[in-house]
Order: sequence, then C-alpha cells, then structure tokens
Amino acid sequence: MLRSVCVVGLVLAAFFASGPVQSAEREAKREAGEAFLGVIAGPVAGSETVLAADMASLFPESDLNILPILGDAGAGNLARLDALKVDLAFVSTEVLAEEAAKDASLHERLELVTRLAPQEVHILARADIGKLADLAGREVNFGPQGSASAITAAALFKALQIEVASSSLDFSAAIERLKAGAISAVVFVGGKPSPVIGAVPPNSGIHLLPVSFGEALAANYLPTRLAGADYPNLIEPGGEVPTVATGLVLLAVTSAEGSGSAERVARFVETIFPRFAELQAEGRHPKWREVNLAASLPGFKRNAAAASWLLGEQDRLKKGPAIAKADASQGPLLARSQSLSKEQKETLFERFIEWQRGSER
Repeated sequence: MLRSVCVVGLVLAAFFASGPVQSAEREAKREAGEAFLGVIAGPVAGSETVLAADMASLFPESDLNILPILGDAGAGNLARLDALKVDLAFVSTEVLAEEAAKDASLHERLELVTRLAPQEVHILARADIGKLADLAGREVNFGPQGSASAITAAALFKALQIEVASSSLDFSAAIERLKAGAISAVVFVGGKPSPVIGAVPPNSGIHLLPVSFGEALAANYLPTRLAGADYPNLIEPGGEVPTVATGLVLLAVTSAEGSGSAERVARFVETIFPRFAELQAEGRHPKWREVNLAASLPGFKRNAAAASWLLGEQDRLKKGPAIAKADASQGPLLARSQSLSKEQKETLFERFIEWQRGSER
C-alpha cells in the first residue's frame, strides 16, 4: 500500500513537472471548448494529493478536465479558493476554524462539497524523547507556515500547554535535521499510511511519540492509533501508538456568478458521488473507506449539487428493500451507513461518526 501511495504521489508530481507539454495540451482542450476544474490538494506525499489524483482518474474521457494542484491543505488553499483561483480545495478543519474565527463572513462565501476522512497526527522524535512533555523548550518542526501540519501542531501543543521552539521546514529537510540530532521532533499531519513516514529507516534512532487523548483535546480531535501494519518500519508487529486526528473537508465557493465554477463543481459532484464505491475499491487510498458523504460541517451550508444528490439517494432508499439492497451493493457509504446501528457505525468508522458531531444520521 505504501508503495502504491508513493507511486501516485510521484505520478502527480510528474504532472506538474512536465509543464510545456501539459500546458499545450490544456490550451488545445480549452480551444476545443472543454472545461477545466481546478482542485488544490496537499504536498506531493500528502494523502490529500492522492485523494485528488483518485478523483481525477474518474474523468478520463470526460469533457470536464480535473486539474489537481499541489497545495498545503491549509491557509494557502483557503486563500486561493476564496479568491476563486481554484474551484475546489482540500482544507483542514483546524485551519478552517482558525480562519473562520478571524473572518465572520467566511461561512457565507464557502460551502461544503463533502467531509473527508480524519487525518492523523504523527510526531516523530529522537530516541531520547520518551513523551510529549520531554519536548518542552526543545525545537520541534511544525511544517511550512500556514500549512495544515503547522496550524494543527501549534494548536495541539497550545492545548497541551507544552511550550516548544517551532520551526517551519518542509518534511524532507526537517527529517534530515532530526536524523542529525539538530532538532528534537517533527510533526506531520496526514492520512495513514503516509509514504513519508513509511520511508523513515528502521533503527534510525527515530520513533513515533504517543499522543494521549484527554479533556484538553476532546473538543477538536478524534482519538485514534497508528498500528504496526501502518508503519512496520517504526512499530513492531501487533503494536500500536496512540495519537489523535483532525478533520479534512472539500470546499467550494458559494457564489461565483459568471465564472462557471458552480457549473463545473455540479458536474464534478454528478460524476464522483454516484461512483463513490469505485474510490473505495482496492488500489485506492484506504482513507476513502472512512468517508461518509452525508456528514455535514457545522456553520457551513452544503453545496447545492451535493445536497440534491444526497436527497435523491435518500428517496431511492425509501422505495423498497430491493432498491435499497441494490444501492447498498454499488452505492456510496451513505447507503450502507443508514442501515447500521449506532454501535456498528462507531466500529466501522473507528469513532469517526462520533467525532463528526454534525453528521446527518
């Protein structure tokens, strides 16, 4: 799995590296009247980027061309979406909450397309660091300024009342400094299994620090764990490391009259939502299997096309057992989740539904 995720990331990176040829092809398609939908994701190795590539793969012969763009899943993505430089953006819920607290009208300008799976907090530390409290006064890399990792890391350490000296290196530079003993820890936020965490050499003097869930973190985080199957290079078989996760959403602009963005997003939804089961198949990122299309985002309204599709799906489920059974066998997680008990849902999503307090049940 780690290899396949890494390969997808490299393929997407190559997409951006092949500038002139790709630009010429895109220009030819534009002249032919084809539409382009820009979706800004995360860094090359981020789970957001793999998810964007997965979605783009469902449009091979369509006249709607999906253009994935590398981003930070953070403040940069939010700014580009708000300025209508892209049609869709992957944004961390921690970043969204921070920006919404500064801008009371943000919820009027942006809308939810879908809520995605939680993103795990990974804290890599040197061997002499046994617990989070040991990092007090030490240098810890949070990630590039404004990125999802940086904003989540800052909020996490503040909630735990642990003061550290933060740095803003990208992951590859930070991990080299960690190996050299120049810094004490590195924070990375992304869906497990992450290829960059999986690439850390075993027996390198680096380990994953446990993050214990408690009252200080209950408002904004989901308790979860990293297992040996996720990172055999860092966790022994059968072992696990407790940690927490934050949310991830796919957003669009509420009103973009004259831009064509609303129409492009509607066509995107009309393709992705009915074929959602394809994204949950083997070979795709495992995070797709944790997504509930019906989950809402408190304070933000749902995109009209997404709301319409979900309403139609609910109507189909009411038509009878035979149709419901057919829908459940090929439809998205919505069809399956509505037939499960509360206890089964919590088991299936690993308390994901519980964390999504605004989800539609």
